[in-house]
Amino acid sequence: MSMGDKFLKFRHYIFSHYRATTILISSFAFLILAGSILLTLPFANNGEGVSYIDHLFTATSATCVTGLVTVTVSEQYNLFGQFIILMLIQFGGLGLMTFISILLLLMHNRLEFKERMLLKDALNLLDFNDLTSYIRGIFKFTLSFELAGALILAWVFIPEYGIGQGIWHSVFLAVSAFCNAGIDCFGSLSILEYQSNPVVVLTIALLIIVGGLGFAVWFDLKAKLGLMIGFKRKLHSYHSKLRVYSRIVIGMTAFLIIIGTLLILVAEYNGALADLNFFEKILNAFFSSVTLRTAGFFTIDFTNLHRFTEIIMITLMFIGGSPGGTAGGIKTTTFFLLSLMVVSQIKKRQEIQIFKRRINISSFMSAFSVATMYFAVLFVALLILVCTEPFDTLGIIFEAVSAIGTVGLTTGITSALSIVGKIVIIALMFIGRVGPITIAYTLSKKNKKTNVSIKYPTTEILVG
Repeated sequence: MSMGDKFLKFRHYIFSHYRATTILISSFAFLILAGSILLTLPFANNGEGVSYIDHLFTATSATCVTGLVTVTVSEQYNLFGQFIILMLIQFGGLGLMTFISILLLLMHNRLEFKERMLLKDALNLLDFNDLTSYIRGIFKFTLSFELAGALILAWVFIPEYGIGQGIWHSVFLAVSAFCNAGIDCFGSLSILEYQSNPVVVLTIALLIIVGGLGFAVWFDLKAKLGLMIGFKRKLHSYHSKLRVYSRIVIGMTAFLIIIGTLLILVAEYNGALADLNFFEKILNAFFSSVTLRTAGFFTIDFTNLHRFTEIIMITLMFIGGSPGGTAGGIKTTTFFLLSLMVVSQIKKRQEIQIFKRRINISSFMSAFSVATMYFAVLFVALLILVCTEPFDTLGIIFEAVSAIGTVGLTTGITSALSIVGKIVIIALMFIGRVGPITIAYTLSKKNKKTNVSIKYPTTEILVG
């Protein structure tokens, strides 16, 4: 039996015996385990070695595209180690199953039904119509955006670091930014030294936004733009032709970035932004708001932020980016649906509508379930962390939310966490990447099918 036949047999066995969610979670766990083992190898490290828990922490952070690290990547890992981290970021950002599917398509193998179901869940798709084209589109979009970002950054880094190192920094930073990972290979200060360089700051910010919007939005933008050009329609009708989902995502993304920019600018005008001129203040306030979309890079000192700023940042980190992309958090659509539901209840509306469309109640139930599960997991983690870590409570909350939101920002306590604290943060990063509901569903028992349908009488319960 050839290797190809063995692979197909193994593939069929896996998909016929395990749930799609189990396979999805296992793929991330496999990446993390394999990455952590590779990072422990002597020829992946510089100088003195660190404990396995630190390598596991780094591998989890890279695979879950978070950015929190207990060691300085450029100091601890050599070029091989950094390459392993970069691969974990790329595979973790798009998902191992997406890459396996791309490989199968390149080998001209058809995707099985369960594989299509798995990819539908992994990519947060409403259906799997034309899934093959969608996967190919993901590959093309990712390669295009990352290559464009790397070329722009190389214009700055090659003159500064030389051709070899300049290209490496450019590629690493472009991939990390697009995948919203927030890991760099400069040092312990992220891109702080480039806070006055608009080319670097804006390029990384745009890569973060592009990755955080989600592929479904970009495919919709491309399709509708082609339609507008083909029918020679005016651009002002472009927005109305987009899907409702795309309009919500774009609107919420713009709203949260603008609000975050203004609040950070006001709160840190004479604080973390004090030494910058007015343009640089706006630039770095904007970047800080963007990086809260689960990216993890920083251009200002996060160790001395105003407590008001920390609370605003915690809120924005918890919301995160949009479904179907590389960002984490409860997602912009979840926050939008919950807000819309509250407003509709206050106004006593019987139906909830947006853009002349009625929203199904199941969408609100899903949004409420996601937010509740995130809160529950975060609450348990905080109970453990406040008992094991000797830090300010707000700093611990910031760290925990940053982990479960796969953001990667820190107030400076990550490297000083205890072993228990590191394990808790590792768990939060993993749960934040795969989703708490996915894990809960995987652990739950399968319901036995029955032909009997029982409907009970309704009842009213007082709330509020």
